Amino acid sequence: MLLLGNISTVFGQDLQSHISDKLWEAIGGEDNWQHARYFMFSCIGGPDDSFTQGKRTYLWDKQEGHCRFEGITTDDESVIALFNLKTHTGSVYINGEKLSNPKTSIDVINEVSTEFERDASLLFLPTAIEGSRGSFMVTGEKLIGSQRFTVVDVKNHKTSFEASVDGQLFVDAQTGRIQQWLPHQGKNKFAVSGFKDIGSGLILPTQFTASDTTHSITYPLAAALVNIEPQKFSTP
Repeated sequence: MLLLGNISTVFGQDLQSHISDKLWEAIGGEDNWQHARYFMFSCIGGPDDSFTQGKRTYLWDKQEGHCRFEGITTDDESVIALFNLKTHTGSVYINGEKLSNPKTSIDVINEVSTEFERDASLLFLPTAIEGSRGSFMVTGEKLIGSQRFTVVDVKNHKTSFEASVDGQLFVDAQTGRIQQWLPHQGKNKFAVSGFKDIGSGLILPTQFTASDTTHSITYPLAAALVNIEPQKFSTP
């Protein structure tokens, strides 16, 4: 019995290592992700309680946490937020005018940070297993329709994109691509139906459809950039 237990443990570790390798392989490799620093992406869709409407655009420095956000609020006002995701400090411009009230600026930055975390959590979902705070466990297989998926429980309290991730990945074990995502705190399961080569050797999921079909989330623009002009994070 002890021998069988040891064999089972080793087999489980080998399976988890295999799935981890496959997840990284599917997006171009962990090294490429770790070496990539700047990202630009836009997002359309999402829940109705968003701070903004329509397309929102982000420019993000993964290393330093700097972020530039551009979008339209639900009050039809143009907003540009230049802030840091790690410190939640920065400046906000509404219809081209800089907000002078510090509390109002902080409120907007907090709203925009939430938007970023929600949008980044899908686009960068395959990287959620990264880091010392991340944990994952292969919990079995599931047949959905004619497809068989490896089910992976993943939890990360602090990802590289400054968000908390907790849910189940449904992974094609052959390709390592995520096909579905079920957040533990959410009501919807998301089907992944599109992937894009964003440069720097990385391929990320860019099209998600909620299981209740009430909304979809797409990323028309997604790119890893080699360099960014520093003023993009300080000048509207």
